[in-house]
Amino acid sequence: MILHNHGLLAVGASIAEAFNNIYRLEVACKVQVDALACNAELIIPSPEIVAKANAQWNPGVTRRYGILEWPAVLRQLDRVSESYKY
Repeated sequence: MILHNHGLLAVGASIAEAFNNIYRLEVACKVQVDALACNAELIIPSPEIVAKANAQWNPGVTRRYGILEWPAVLRQLDRVSESYKY
């Protein structure tokens, strides 16, 4: 969810899934802002391509995102500093 003048909000069935959702939303927003900053005409995908891409993300089609990524994020944090645990 994008809150007007308040930033982004995401939820998930677990912390891992919520983190992955907010990360992907933030990256998508950055890509859109960067693309719009190019001051060039954007190529918008056809409705058929959008529908096919959307269908690939439906529940049950792929694994829940965050399940595999979260342990990697925690390992990376451990290498930098374990202070997040306290």
